[in-house]
Amino acid sequence: FETMMAFGSNCAVDDIVEVMKSNDLCDRLGMDTISCGDTIAAYLMAEDEFGNVDLIHELVEQIGYREGIGDLLAEGTHRAHEELGVHDWTVKGMDFPAHDGRHLHGQGLSFATANRGADHMYAVFYSQEYPLVGKDDAYPPEGFEGKPKRLIEKENQMALNDSGIVCKFSRDFMTPERYEMLFGADFEDLLAVGDRIVTLERHFNNQRGFDRGDDTLP
Repeated sequence: FETMMAFGSNCAVDDIVEVMKSNDLCDRLGMDTISCGDTIAAYLMAEDEFGNVDLIHELVEQIGYREGIGDLLAEGTHRAHEELGVHDWTVKGMDFPAHDGRHLHGQGLSFATANRGADHMYAVFYSQEYPLVGKDDAYPPEGFEGKPKRLIEKENQMALNDSGIVCKFSRDFMTPERYEMLFGADFEDLLAVGDRIVTLERHFNNQRGFDRGDDTLP
């Protein structure tokens, strides 16, 4: 569905077969469909070419081989936006996925503050606002009550997942008890490891010029 957003609605393409072709081209060229589709959408806006599927497929290949305008677009929206004359629709240089932070306020907060930028998998917080958890446990999409604390917990947990090679789509299957069985350590101690990872990432970003002012949405 991320590809349907990036090469479908973002590019004003309503033919699923054409979206599948864009996906296939990206797969063959080893490119991420979210960033590629979002960058192409920025170009289509600049050129008033929304919905032009032949151009979209041509641009995918030009990006893959860095030919023609593809050499610029291969740099992504953040680096190409000024020359294209469009807005920089990224956070810390990363293009947005399909989850809309204007409605999912906790996910929007995650996009703004994540060390990687607009990465929906950094804390997977959308899963807390969609009915992907029990209805009694889910947060209402809009509003922030209780969400910042939970977001920090999810960031730490996902950092633990990344370092421990635990699939993030395990979602709530990975209970504290299962983490403890897997790693042989107390769950709170494991979350503290995740917290140190997130903090080190933050220090890395700070040393390279990022600061609190970059924790914002476009």
